[in-house]
This record gives sequence, C-alpha cells and structure tokens, in this order.
Amino acid sequence: MLRLPLLLIASMMFSGCALTRVSDASHAEDVRELNAVGLTMDEARVKAEHDGFECDDYVDTDVRVQIGNVIRRSTVLQCGKKSLELFCPQRRYVVFNIDPKTNKVYAVGKRINQNACF
Repeated sequence: MLRLPLLLIASMMFSGCALTRVSDASHAEDVRELNAVGLTMDEARVKAEHDGFECDDYVDTDVRVQIGNVIRRSTVLQCGKKSLELFCPQRRYVVFNIDPKTNKVYAVGKRINQNACF
C-alpha cells in the first residue's frame, strides 16, 4: 500500500514534474516585478538574489546587444534559478543589460531552458 505513493513521488521527482515548473507568462511577470531598469548593476543583483535568483560572479563586458534596430555595446549580468526536479530541472534566467558608462540597467531580458540536463 505504501509502495504506490512512494513510486509516484519518486517518478515525479525524476521526471519533469509540472508542479514545480513556471510558465513563460509567470516568469515574465517575475522579471517585470524586479523593476530593474534604472538601477545600478549592484542594486539589480541584490534585487534578483532577494527574489531567489543566483547571479553569476562575473559579468560579460563589451557585448553587442540589439534591441529593435539599435545595437549597443553593453555589460551583461545573468542571473538564474531552477525548479525543484532532481533530473533535468527547468532553468529560468533574467539578463540585465547595463550601460558601461553609467553602470545602470537599461533593458532586462528573460529566457527559460525547459530541460537543463547537463
């Protein structure tokens, strides 16, 4: 009798358990709620980490970022968090595009990697 619940729990943890995954719309709302445009890089990092994201220790410098028809050289900070699956968790990222002259965030991007196995 106890085997069936244990088997179900184990299969949910090792397969892509939909209960811990986040939709694109929900992730977009989480990113919007950060309200990071206009913040300094350090302020954006603190806000993201407070919201459960883990930010890279380093930033990418002199990255070409295209928004619309405009290409800008930017500093890029990427932060991510993952779902609770043990095998192939969903990873969600927020990407802060920072003006290197002012050190302020001018745009925020987002992406989801559904199966981050290796």
